Amino acid sequence: MAIYDYIVSGVDPEVALQGAASTDADAWREAILFLSEMLREKPMREGGAFSLRIIVRHEGREICRVGASAH
Repeated sequence: MAIYDYIVSGVDPEVALQGAASTDADAWREAILFLSEMLREKPMREGGAFSLRIIVRHEGREICRVGASAH
């Protein structure tokens, strides 16, 4: 298991989280699941336009970016 950094933007203020994953692909899946959870939150759905992005990094190397938006 390795520690990955998850940088969440689109919320005020930007949030930095850490999580463990076995592979880069697992870290990507965790980012997708976390983004899905955020989108299910009632305040997010009722707020109208939004933009969320999660950047996943491991030891300073960017693994992926996942995002969702509605305008």
